Amino acid sequence: MKRIIFAISALAMAFGFSLEGFAWGRDAHAAVAYIAECNLTPRAKANIEKCIDGHSIVYYSSWLDYHRKEHKAWDRRRHTCDFDTDGNPIGRPLKHMHEMLDNLSNYENLTDSARKFNIYALVHVMGDYHCPGHLEYRTPDGKTKLLNSFYNVRYLKEKKPRNYHQVWDTMVITANHSDWGYMDFAHALNNIPQSEKDAITAGNVEDWLRDTERASKIIFEKVPKPKEDAEFDELPLVDKQTLNDFGDLACEQVLKAGLRLAKVLNDIFDK
Repeated sequence: MKRIIFAISALAMAFGFSLEGFAWGRDAHAAVAYIAECNLTPRAKANIEKCIDGHSIVYYSSWLDYHRKEHKAWDRRRHTCDFDTDGNPIGRPLKHMHEMLDNLSNYENLTDSARKFNIYALVHVMGDYHCPGHLEYRTPDGKTKLLNSFYNVRYLKEKKPRNYHQVWDTMVITANHSDWGYMDFAHALNNIPQSEKDAITAGNVEDWLRDTERASKIIFEKVPKPKEDAEFDELPLVDKQTLNDFGDLACEQVLKAGLRLAKVLNDIFDK
């Protein structure tokens, strides 16, 4: 993984940009999908495109965010991944992931609309479930929320509080990578040996989510949730150094999400 970071940093310096961190807005979801697409087998890519009217999966990478009103069952809870206090994935989000994979494993028997929806949802949710800001901690039965990123922080020099989840979803990429598109990120991240890609995609969905939890816990340790009645000056600060510290983590998670998405899509559609 050190080689990944070196390649990213080198490219950033070559372009004159600062790699201070980014998160899961439109460009990051597109980067996840494009990394996956770059790692699809020709047969899998062709079969997927037959299911989605010849388009690239990148075209639909944020589809689920834009169509929540039509699919109210896919509320915020389906865009976050739940973990118990031991870091194990639990509850509805894990169930939803397996439902999508099970549905697509028999995609030939699905209706056209069901095939499309499950592909759109899987492409988006694989990205969401790898985003540190989309983690929620709950009691082992999944019923009681213990911690998520929906709390206020001070962001840079702004005079009003920002929601920490919003910082991870949009503010970081907007502030630090406004000149980069998804292909720039994918070009920087995807250029690693196949042996490293194989290591990232080893295991199953539960293994991948546990890996995400272990790597992402730092976002709550470095920027802890404040007291409910905290004044603005008492809120934790997300400063430039914090964004620098989070930059490598965000990039690694985008890469992992893209490679793991490619793995499950190849398993399903390379037939």
